[in-house]
Formats: sequence, structure tokens, C-alpha cells
Amino acid sequence: MKLRISINAKRIEGPYGGGNQVANALERYLRSRGHEVFRETVPNLDVILILSAQAELYITSYDVQAIADYLMSDANTIVVQRVNTCDEQRGANSGINRAVLQANRLADYTVFVSSFVKELYQKHGFDATKPHCVILNGADEDIFNSSGRAEWQNGQKLRIVTHHWSTNYMKGFDIYERLDQLMGKAPYKDVFEFTYIGNIPVGVEFQNSRLIPPLYGIKLAWALKQHHLYVTAARHEPGGNHPIEAMRCGLPVLYLRSGSLPEYCSPYGIEFTLVDFEKRLFEMRERYPEFRQNVLQCSYTGSGMASQYEALFKRLVAERRANPRARPSLKKALWYAARSSFRKGRRYAKRAVREIALLR
Repeated sequence: MKLRISINAKRIEGPYGGGNQVANALERYLRSRGHEVFRETVPNLDVILILSAQAELYITSYDVQAIADYLMSDANTIVVQRVNTCDEQRGANSGINRAVLQANRLADYTVFVSSFVKELYQKHGFDATKPHCVILNGADEDIFNSSGRAEWQNGQKLRIVTHHWSTNYMKGFDIYERLDQLMGKAPYKDVFEFTYIGNIPVGVEFQNSRLIPPLYGIKLAWALKQHHLYVTAARHEPGGNHPIEAMRCGLPVLYLRSGSLPEYCSPYGIEFTLVDFEKRLFEMRERYPEFRQNVLQCSYTGSGMASQYEALFKRLVAERRANPRARPSLKKALWYAARSSFRKGRRYAKRAVREIALLR
């Protein structure tokens, strides 16, 4: 079964966050399997994948209103929403949760990138009786793999690294600053080194660490492989790509007990809290060979992730073709009323999406 699939995210080449990397990986895989993939709405789509629920984001190629418009001309197009973000990871109520839940009213199926984020949205009002599942993220195995990784020898400094595109302080910059300070005093400076790759918030300065601008793809993988250990202190992370890329490169991970990090990282590293970070750092040094071996089994591949999406799309489309959807004329009238409400301004959006949901 060959499908016509549209993803509502722009094609962006280069370092631009995990959602962009997932969109590009999905497109490459689906095209390799013979499917047609678009980043805009075109006629006769089988599936629309919502990766971005917020119209104002740069990565959004078309918004929820455009999807609702499209469904009026093709009622049998399947809408799948991938949920990979939340207000909690930003540290403020910026409207993310609200936008995700409003867009979800159009979704036939919801994919969460972790059990953590699924449970979080259930607390915020997601209807768990709606069809949904968890598909963990993965990194392109042709790029992120353990080939050529640096080997740590006892007596050598253990080289620590982390990387982020975002400058949000919630990504763990309190711990990264703390680690930087440790690198300036014994015994830490004698046995560890720390490198940060990516963007940093205004006001953050590293005095005892190496800072590298954002990297992407092969260059990022090469830089990660020059290190021995990865650290992440991201808060309330729904399913970040950054530790996955590092683990796929053969780096054990020291991770904060927060969000989805334990879910992804527990087989391949050591958990820490804000209280015991230094203790766990030295524990990792002692147990490093054990986790270095474990992480070679890291299974979070891009093809593994994408194959699950492909199987899901095929199943949903087969079910819809067997049971096509019709729209009574009364519901069509309701749709036009809802669309008019959308065009009157943002304050009508919530009511309009609720009305549109009645059509689904």
C-alpha cells in the first residue's frame, strides 16, 4: 500500500531542534518505502501528520485551520497528531498545552513520544479513550552510531559533553554551569573535561569548559564521538533527541530524574538528582566500562521509529478505506460556521475547534 502523506512542518536543513530532525527522518524513510511525502496540503492525501500545533512557530508549514479546511473536501483523510512538547519543559504557560489539546480535536489518532508526556496530557484533559499509542524517538543510524567512538582508558580524563539547540534555561543550564565550576577545582579538573555544543542563554558563561557552536548531522556525530560521557539535565523533557543521538554514538549518559529521561536513558546510564550530582558523577567514572558496554545495545534508531509510523499509517488508512466517512449537509453547515469563527480572530479559536470536533 503506497500512501500520500503530508507533514505540517517545513523542510529545514541544519541544526533546528529535535522536531525538525524527526520530520526529515520520517520523510526520508517514507520516501524510501515508495510513499509520497509533502510538506503542504495537496489533493487526495491519505494521512496528515500534525507535528506542530502552534501556527506561529517558524517550523509550521500549515496550521490547524488549514487542516480543518482540508477535511471539508476530503473527509476520509486520516489525521495523526504527534505530541512531543509541553509547557512544563519551557517553565511557563506559553500556550503549548492548550494548542496541542485544541489540535487534538481534529486527530483520529495520537502518538505520544513517551509515557511521561502521555500521562502529563491525560492530567491536562486528554481523553485516554481516544485511539493513541507511544512511539519512542530514534536517531538516524547511518549518522549516529558507535563507529569510530573514542575509547576511555583508566588514568585518562573522562571527557563529558552535552548539546542543545534551544537556549531555554530549563534545558539544564543550572547543572551545566555547576559542572563548569567543578572543572575549575580539584579533584574534578584532574579527572574530567566538559564540552558544551550548541546555543546558550544570555548571561550564561562557561569559564572552565569548551564551547562549540551548534552542529548538525555527521559533524555533530563526529564531535560527540570524541567524548566518553554524555550529561543531560533537561527538565520535563517529553522525548528529547539529544541523549538519543549521544547514546547511539556509544556514550553512556548521566541523566537527571525528570520527564522522559529515565524512560529513555535508564538502561544506558546513571540517574542523578540536584542533590547527588557530584556523587553520581564519580559513580559513573567507577562503573564506566559497564555502561559503555550496555550502550552499544541502544536500539533507538530512526528507521525503527519511522517503521512504526509507517505501520500505523497503513493500518489506519486500511481501516478508513473499509469504513469510509460521510458528512451530512447539516454538519457541513456547522463546519462553515466554525470556519467563520476562526477567521474572526484568535479569541474564537477554542470554540471553533470544539465545533469542528463534532464533525470528526
